[in-house]
Amino acid sequence: MVKVLLKYIAHLLAILLLGVSHPAHCQQSAIDSLEKLLQSKLNNLERVDVLNQLAYAYYDRDDSLAMRYAKRALQEAGSANYLSGKKYACTMVGLGYLSEGEYDQAFQYFRQSDAIHVDDAEETVSYTLSLIGNAYRDLAVFDSSLYYYDRALMALGSDASPFALAPLYKNMAYVFAIQWRNSEALQLLEKAETLATAAGDAYTLRNIWSLYSMVYENMLDFNRAEEYTERMCTSSLVVGDSFHVIRCHLSRANLAYHRGNFQQALKICFEALELSKTYSYPPQLVSLYEQIGDVYSEYSQFDLAFKYYFEALKITEKLQLRYETATLYSSIAWVYKDQSNFDLALDYLEKSQAIREGIGDQRGVANCHNSRGLVYLLQRKYTESIVEQEKGLRIREAINHVEGISASLFNLSLVYEELGQLTKAETLQKQAITIEEKIDNKQNLAISYFSLADLSLKIGKVEQAEEYANRAYALAKQTRSKLLMRNVYTTFSALYEAKENFAKALEYERLSRQLNDSIYSEGSMIKLAEMQALYQLEQKDREIKLLNQDKQIQQDRISLQRSQINMQNIIILSVIIGLGLVSVLAYNNYQYSKRIRKANHEILEQKEEIQAQSEELIEANQTISQINRNLEVKVEERTSALKQAYKELDTFFYRSSHDFRRPLTTFLGLAEVAKITVKDQNALELFDKVKETASNLDKMLVKLQSISDVGAQELVYKEVLVKEIFENVCSDFRDELKRKNIQTSIEVNLRESFVSYPAMVKIIMGNLIENGINFSGMQQPYIKMKAFRKDHELILQVSDNGQGIEQQYQDRIFEMYFRGNERSKGNGLGLYIVKKAVEKLQGTITLESTWGKGSIFTVQLPFYGGTV
Repeated sequence: MVKVLLKYIAHLLAILLLGVSHPAHCQQSAIDSLEKLLQSKLNNLERVDVLNQLAYAYYDRDDSLAMRYAKRALQEAGSANYLSGKKYACTMVGLGYLSEGEYDQAFQYFRQSDAIHVDDAEETVSYTLSLIGNAYRDLAVFDSSLYYYDRALMALGSDASPFALAPLYKNMAYVFAIQWRNSEALQLLEKAETLATAAGDAYTLRNIWSLYSMVYENMLDFNRAEEYTERMCTSSLVVGDSFHVIRCHLSRANLAYHRGNFQQALKICFEALELSKTYSYPPQLVSLYEQIGDVYSEYSQFDLAFKYYFEALKITEKLQLRYETATLYSSIAWVYKDQSNFDLALDYLEKSQAIREGIGDQRGVANCHNSRGLVYLLQRKYTESIVEQEKGLRIREAINHVEGISASLFNLSLVYEELGQLTKAETLQKQAITIEEKIDNKQNLAISYFSLADLSLKIGKVEQAEEYANRAYALAKQTRSKLLMRNVYTTFSALYEAKENFAKALEYERLSRQLNDSIYSEGSMIKLAEMQALYQLEQKDREIKLLNQDKQIQQDRISLQRSQINMQNIIILSVIIGLGLVSVLAYNNYQYSKRIRKANHEILEQKEEIQAQSEELIEANQTISQINRNLEVKVEERTSALKQAYKELDTFFYRSSHDFRRPLTTFLGLAEVAKITVKDQNALELFDKVKETASNLDKMLVKLQSISDVGAQELVYKEVLVKEIFENVCSDFRDELKRKNIQTSIEVNLRESFVSYPAMVKIIMGNLIENGINFSGMQQPYIKMKAFRKDHELILQVSDNGQGIEQQYQDRIFEMYFRGNERSKGNGLGLYIVKKAVEKLQGTITLESTWGKGSIFTVQLPFYGGTV
């Protein structure tokens, strides 16, 4: 059932993302189907899956509703201990906090998701890591952002689906676009577009087209930027994707701004601002406020520009959006420059540059140098201005910021013009114009034309001045910019004055003044319209507050009436219940009295019978007590005898093992002597067999003696020198280790002394090392010994690359006399002794083993000790 349901959900999700035929209808239909499915009879796991998919479906349409579904999914997954559902729900809750700009909360849930390990969750893991990368991108920690994107890519593996890969390439391209690495961004966007198209992922395609627009704007290809913006807008408006609808408005406004159509840009921005009342994503709202501020700055409406810049700054500083904060600082500095408030302008530029250098934003650093150079120019600090402009120019040339290079050359020309080096200024302006003529930015090109016309008049090149003035005039007509036309008229007035055509000079002066008055009136009207819009918004907010208050009062009244009705109902019900209870109690009291009278009569009869039985019981108890005392005496006698027998048996066992070892030692000694004295090869082979048999028998006796030691009641409790025990055990087995060419390593990491029973620890390690030797591998065999503290336990680990233990035998290897391998030459006691010794020390032992690869034995003992 669960698998069928998941397939159905996957089908619905595909409809959500592909947006076939009628995307808006399909998306809503899929959401309706999921909500209907949620109301049907589902088990706990199925409900969690549906809630998770509803959360995913609602993001970018209704984030608050998506968040509620995600939290319900997380709660129900936790109750059902459904790890896969809980992992995805943590990611969805984190996405909700990310959309609200609550980055600390988002990181908390993303990392909770990453910490839950389940099978077949590669795409969830990758998606979570990608979202962490997005959060770091918002915070302008670009190295961390790219690191998590790389991790997300690795998590998908080589057989990743286009649906999972496309968003990852898109996210990486976004970072490169911010860093002005436009060529790399385009390469990744081409990959992402191909994959998203193959997967039919309309949502990711909208993101890709938006980024294409951003990159082409960086590269000053405004026609291509507009083409991709319109693709994104068409798709977003059809499906009702609120996030991308607002982004569409932002892209259109930005294009209008770059083309000098400020009034259109402002109109689009206010439309987006209205949309942001129903859907608000903080970084997007920042971009909107910043764009409005930029337009007002161009209109020299500085108070309104400041209003929107500082509104944006409240958000960015609160959420620590460093890239956006640095951009706003630069914009504010530019306005202070235009107001001749140079100290504040320089102060904000310093703050902006510090952030930009910290996040590696080279384009932003160049902009800071450029703006600071202009401030110094206005302060008549020409040397400092040239230094700053040249710094900015070098950075812009390094990152191929074409528009920035043109601006730096133009600004340098202004400095040399002020210094009276007019020829050099002319050369720089012509270089700037050569670049700008390749760029589709008529506004900037027109400014450069009439600026060069003014400079030409100063030099005395009247014909050249007239040529560039005519070019500026043509562009001013195309852009319909009154600001440009006013400046062109001023230039023509100066031009005809130089030609001594004073009538025409006066005519153009009059036209310039008329336009100036018109611009002032238009600016006043815009400001008035803005103030009126702000007033209407405030009025609307007040009306909404009043309506909410009225609504709350009505709800309070209704609640009060309901409370009164409920109280009356409770009183009536209480009276009825009270009367009923009184009646029941009266009847029960009568019946109870009747039963009591009858019971008293029966009790009197039974009392005499009980007294007789009591006397018999007392006599019987006395007899039983005497029997119990006799039994306790016999139990004590037998227990004492058993203890004595066990002690004698242990003593016999201990002494016998020692007595057996004496002749064995003699055998071993004689075998060694024979190697020296006997020359007959056959006899030496027999002596080797005798020595091997004696050694095996000696090991058997050692194990039997170890069993005796494990069972001993009196052990020496003192500091255990773990490393020394490891070394001693290796020394005991040095011949076997050398014969099999086994490499050993010892790693002891203990900051405190470990206090326990050294004899037991040595028994444990000796048998584990012997086991590793017996079953060692043939190629580069090794045995590794480790000891370290973990919380309140000492961990002893012995690992090897030997034969390993088959899965079917792993539960039985600690049984007495069990041998799970035909290669085993032992007696099946070694691991049994280890188990008993560990239990004696109140510890545990576990095994991890893979057949053909080796084994790891891990012993955990209670850690008692003090600081070394």
